[in-house]
Amino acid sequence: MKRLAVAACLVFALGAVAVGSAAADPSNSQASCEAILVSSASYPGEVADLGRYYHDLLKAAGLPPGILDVGAAQLKEGSVDACLVALPS
Repeated sequence: MKRLAVAACLVFALGAVAVGSAAADPSNSQASCEAILVSSASYPGEVADLGRYYHDLLKAAGLPPGILDVGAAQLKEGSVDACLVALPS
């Protein structure tokens, strides 16, 4: 149950990051989904705010906070939408 809640939070967080008006430019085929999603943030500090919130949430659930970063850093899907689909939900 914890993993389902964490996965739902991850999808929500990444969705919130992806909704921003700044377009991610995945012109580099080696760009990770983490880089693409971070570059799509809509306001200064958005990534830090979301990261801090979800890291605290994961720590409180007894899960390693880095779990958010690992999955996105290893994927190279090429666009915000493709990254959001590829990340576990």
